[in-house]
Amino acid sequence: MASTHDTAASASALPDGALILDGRFRLKKLLGEGGMGLVYLGEQVSLGRPVAVKVLREDLSQMAGMGERFRREALLLSSVEHAAVVRVIDFGMHGASACLVMEYVEGETLDTALREGPFAPERALPLLVQLCQGLSAIHDKGIVHRDLKPENVVLTRTAAGEQARLLDFGIARLAAPEAGANVTQMGMVLGTPEVLSPEQAMGQSLDARSDLYSLGVVAYRMLSGVLPFPGPSAQQFVSQHISQPPRPLLEARPELSAHEALCRLVMSCLEKSPERRPQTALGLAADLARLSVGLPEGAAPLLLTASISGLIKAPGTLPPGSGLEVWSDEVKRRDTRFRRRLVAGSLSLCILALGVTALVLWLAPARKARRLLAEGRGSQALQVIDDAGDEGKAWPMQMLKATALHQVNRHDEELELMKGVPDEQPLEAMALEALADDFGRKDTPALRKVLDGYPKATALPLLQAVATREPSRAGWGALRFIDLAYAGQGLPLVELYLRALDSSDCKVRAVAARRVGELRNPAALEPLRKLKELPRKKTGVFGNDDDCGQNAAAAALLKLEKELEP
Repeated sequence: MASTHDTAASASALPDGALILDGRFRLKKLLGEGGMGLVYLGEQVSLGRPVAVKVLREDLSQMAGMGERFRREALLLSSVEHAAVVRVIDFGMHGASACLVMEYVEGETLDTALREGPFAPERALPLLVQLCQGLSAIHDKGIVHRDLKPENVVLTRTAAGEQARLLDFGIARLAAPEAGANVTQMGMVLGTPEVLSPEQAMGQSLDARSDLYSLGVVAYRMLSGVLPFPGPSAQQFVSQHISQPPRPLLEARPELSAHEALCRLVMSCLEKSPERRPQTALGLAADLARLSVGLPEGAAPLLLTASISGLIKAPGTLPPGSGLEVWSDEVKRRDTRFRRRLVAGSLSLCILALGVTALVLWLAPARKARRLLAEGRGSQALQVIDDAGDEGKAWPMQMLKATALHQVNRHDEELELMKGVPDEQPLEAMALEALADDFGRKDTPALRKVLDGYPKATALPLLQAVATREPSRAGWGALRFIDLAYAGQGLPLVELYLRALDSSDCKVRAVAARRVGELRNPAALEPLRKLKELPRKKTGVFGNDDDCGQNAAAAALLKLEKELEP
């Protein structure tokens, strides 16, 4: 089993100061050795910035077909841009060894941090959301991490707080004889025994849900301080992942009893069958984000129970000898008719009460305003909110008012109102969508400052939902803001920007064309060619060609073809 726990054939150590990849990078010192090769602290010569350089083992580098596969896979890895993923900067061959150059990130690994004990849920949840978003970014590129473990997570400090970042995503696949394989030619399963998914342990084909299993193992350890399986040997871990149920998280750490929903979510990631786990990293991120802000798992439906008739009990057995033990048939029939009428009357009263309750809720100012806003009747919604008195001054209603102001094109007042939303106040989805619509029309410093000011854990999932719906101005604004402010966290950027190439707005087309060219994905080649070749309309008295994204598409296509050429 190939892992950092095994003694593996190592790459030949290179001397400090060695120049690699045509002199673009200088090696400064050896940082460590893992199952895949050696890791150096290096320097990008042209910029003088620190980098990390992974030199793969020579036996891996010299495998049949490795050169082309390495180029193809490394190009794909370098296309991932995300705040929760350590970026691959460059790649190439140095002598007989394949080299990957990555960002150098200062911080401690999650493994080191966990040596001080388990994390409180308040600390663990934001980090798990970040890891899910990072996984979503690599899954969107068709990459499966394959070795998600605490040693491959770096914790850094940023102005926004603690940030988790993924290392070595997809690199294990470079050692496989064929794309998608999980077993080497020596018959060794690729991965780390403690975190292997059952399908990875059995050498089966993997998809994104395998990483979610490994994330479940990581989350379990973060919250409890221990692993879900006892091991202790590599072979025992593999066997336990395949066939043994994990120890319940609440049993491992009873102190988590106040966080049962979180424990259930973590345990769902450890299901043996991929179909029973969360199906996407983005969906799991949304579930974790909801728990981190204390939102309910789902509103309970209003149900009529079947217990009404149970309130009317059958006559009890009378004491023997009382002379009343035997009831006449007539008395029984009358009693039955009476009970039926009473049940019917009770049900009627319940239905009437429910109807009155529903009417009151229907006419409640907040619900009425929300219905009017959903129908695009902003001016009427404003009137309802203004007539609500003190209720209308509460923040939930004030955010609905901001949505109404947006609908009647009073955008300065809308922005001024949304500036004051307290950090602890749950955001109104309709109001945030309205701001995204504004951002899609014009990116102003004032608007970006307001959006930047909202807590990321609450704002990001709501904006992600807007960005991934059917194309709209709000969806475009949400996509642009997430891309610019959050490095595209959790979004299939290539897919969404390619979709925007069909927009009727020429400015949107041009921005989308430029951005999709920067993302360096081969899937963009044909859509860019299609946009480039679209007929141009003649405008003005001199019949000038009207550019509607064609020029940006042509420039992006030229750049992309050059970068992707063999």
